[in-house]
Amino acid sequence: MSLNRLMLLAAAALLASGCDKLPERAGPGFDKARLEAALDPAVGGPDTCVLIEDVKSGAEVFRYGAQSVCNRPLAPCATFNIPLTLIGLDDAKVKPGETWTWDGKPQKFRLWERNTDLAGAWRSGAGWFFQKLARDIGPARFKQQLSAFGYGQGEVVGDPERFWLGPSEGGGLFISTRDQADFLRKAALGSLSVKPETIKAVQALQADQTRGDVTLTSQGANCPSNHDASRDVSWWVGRIQGPARDVVFALSIESQNPLPGTEIRSRTLPILTQAGLLPPG
Repeated sequence: MSLNRLMLLAAAALLASGCDKLPERAGPGFDKARLEAALDPAVGGPDTCVLIEDVKSGAEVFRYGAQSVCNRPLAPCATFNIPLTLIGLDDAKVKPGETWTWDGKPQKFRLWERNTDLAGAWRSGAGWFFQKLARDIGPARFKQQLSAFGYGQGEVVGDPERFWLGPSEGGGLFISTRDQADFLRKAALGSLSVKPETIKAVQALQADQTRGDVTLTSQGANCPSNHDASRDVSWWVGRIQGPARDVVFALSIESQNPLPGTEIRSRTLPILTQAGLLPPG
């Protein structure tokens, strides 16, 4: 049998198995098997999803977790700061470098009890700042823009100042891990309905680290995922951009014993390096 015929038969068998395309790669040096094996003990489990998508093609280059888990609607928690800030900056509801005054009300963390600008709010996660920004934007504008973004249900559901923080906080907005990755890819492509400079500004706020010619932008978050706060969802989402690859990723874990988003990052970052998605640094 000729080599060409063997290749055709192999491709036909792959299609018959339910795969609609050949496996995608995230650039040279990416070790998919090593990534999966390392994720399992570090952040794995039946309620974990990790998705990596190629920015240019939209191909899913890696998935950890069942499709049902990756498609499960979850509270976005503070990852919602990304679309919130995109809308706020684009509408000039907030300006870079502009200091907002803390109203003196007790906050969840003492670090939040101070005046701050947008960059400082991103560094500290100051809840009051983003709640004020949401109030200034308003439900009608959110509905217009979130619908255009294809983000969650596309509108405010629940408390207009906390609707992204889960049911126990009066929030009813949900987004799946897959939709998180798709939203990040749209932002990376500049295909959201906001100005290009707005996207660049928010990406700068997400800046994590640079290793040679590879940059990592990311956002971690966690919050209760149900009404009685007996379960939490934890997130780590972002983008890895360099000459060899440009991918977005979204990682979610829903559990009774949640890991903070910062802990997920610290566990997963070296794994991405070992798997070849990030250079050593």
